[in-house]
Amino acid sequence: MVLIIIGGTVLTPSEQIEDAVIFIDNGKITEITTRSALKNLPTDQVIDATNKFIVPGFIDPHTHIGIYRLEGDPGDHGIDLVDPITPQLNVVEGMDVFDPAFDGALSAGVTTVGILPGAYMSFGSSVERITIMPGQGAIFKTNKRMIEESAFVKVAVGEHPKRFLAEQKLSPTTRMGIMSELRKMFLKAKEYSLKEEKNYDPKLEALVPVIEGKIPLRVHIHTARDIVSVLRFSQEFSIKVILDHATEAFLVKDELTDVPIVYGPIVFSKRGTELENLDSSNLSKIRELVFSITTDHPTIPIEYLDMLAGLATAEGYSISQALSLITVNAAKILGIDDRVGSIEPGKDADIVILSGEPFSPDTHVEYTIVDGEVCYKGGID
Repeated sequence: MVLIIIGGTVLTPSEQIEDAVIFIDNGKITEITTRSALKNLPTDQVIDATNKFIVPGFIDPHTHIGIYRLEGDPGDHGIDLVDPITPQLNVVEGMDVFDPAFDGALSAGVTTVGILPGAYMSFGSSVERITIMPGQGAIFKTNKRMIEESAFVKVAVGEHPKRFLAEQKLSPTTRMGIMSELRKMFLKAKEYSLKEEKNYDPKLEALVPVIEGKIPLRVHIHTARDIVSVLRFSQEFSIKVILDHATEAFLVKDELTDVPIVYGPIVFSKRGTELENLDSSNLSKIRELVFSITTDHPTIPIEYLDMLAGLATAEGYSISQALSLITVNAAKILGIDDRVGSIEPGKDADIVILSGEPFSPDTHVEYTIVDGEVCYKGGID
């Protein structure tokens, strides 16, 4: 059955359509027009969005949904405590699809998430626990449909892996040592990828798509010194990188014009040397870069993704520009902007209907539609 949304203001980063009519069939947007252009009123399933705002489904590229339910969740579900380099591990095989955060995401208009190994940035006594290379991440819709199983490989540099490895009595425990281990693994993987006959090695096999440029390396990183080091490393091996967190990106922004960044979370305590420059005002300093923002759920609950994006409006961003940080920009960084991130014919029907203007304190989600199906309605799942 065709689903039709009538009325309301379609707001995307590229255009605004008043009194819009959106036709959805088989999970895809098939047509966008206006009510005045309709000759006959539709008789299919209709959602009246008069006086509402219609926006693309929100996207958080960096979460731990399904891996850690809550801060303080017992156990290290996203890392291996014995081996600091495990690119062969995949979050899909450790996910809890019954995590209530999926429902929380839908209630807040979040329709797509990147799910990464590693751990969140705790507000408690345990600072983020992460190894050098915890494994592969995936992309999911919040209706629990998997988009891509092995979407990227995650690595970490800087103080967090240094501290955690020292706690576990593992090596290396210096920046030099971490970069040396990464280089050693990638040299092996490059040599492995060139062999016609291979003795199967799961670790090296997992890195081949990165070496070949098919998937990016997601890098947990905060400081300018580490960003410079990782950029040098990526150029050495001609690999794609996405910088996650990237707290001090504004200090080296001239080096990052073509490097995707998943920034944040921008609301967090300034704890330790890596986070001393964390401030939402940094959004005004990196606006020319290619970036999106993240909750790092459960660091900040996924329900507050739009609140974080709204902080950009205090830094001079228009509503459309702030909206892009959790829609089209996020889709581009995940490499799925051909199917999500905007409202246009041919794309997945991931749509959010808001009671009022985006980022207004009294605005709430009235409908969350994923793949053409209403997954959340007016506070009732």
